[in-house]
Amino acid sequence: MHDQRLQPVQSHQIRFQWQQFTIRLRGEVIRTTIKKLAKRPGEASVYESGIRITEAVGESHALLRDMIADFVVRSINEQLANARGIPPLAAYSYQTGKGDRYRRCEIVNGAWRKVETTNPEQPQNGFTISAEVDPNEVDMLCKTWEVCNAEGRRLTQVLAQLSISKKEGIPTRRYLP
Repeated sequence: MHDQRLQPVQSHQIRFQWQQFTIRLRGEVIRTTIKKLAKRPGEASVYESGIRITEAVGESHALLRDMIADFVVRSINEQLANARGIPPLAAYSYQTGKGDRYRRCEIVNGAWRKVETTNPEQPQNGFTISAEVDPNEVDMLCKTWEVCNAEGRRLTQVLAQLSISKKEGIPTRRYLP
């Protein structure tokens, strides 16, 4: 993720820190897509690029393998703990509302109407979520709503309301590398 569009070039140098080590790689940009378009002057758009690693410099090959192994083991341990119902010892993230902009998704005359609003209330025939939610995820929620029964729709509204709540967040077990 970055704030400038990368052009496909034969080779880019990539350098980042992991623990106390510097990992140095060479790679080729294979795709760049925009994830979030700037909405105001002075705000940067957010891009996501895919890079094919072509060469590890020095000991970086072994360090990269160690880093990936560390993330995989941590992820598996988090999934096992979650499956066993073990709560997080400390909050990895807090689930609270995001800002004051919402997206109201409502079925009107048999079609979805999706509008940005500052009103966090849940509509009778749909749901209201943060305006920051990715449009693909919004579409997925709409499709889920369509196939749910009344209880599933009520649960969707409850979860949507919790996702935008301004009350103090609750610890959630969510592993983000």
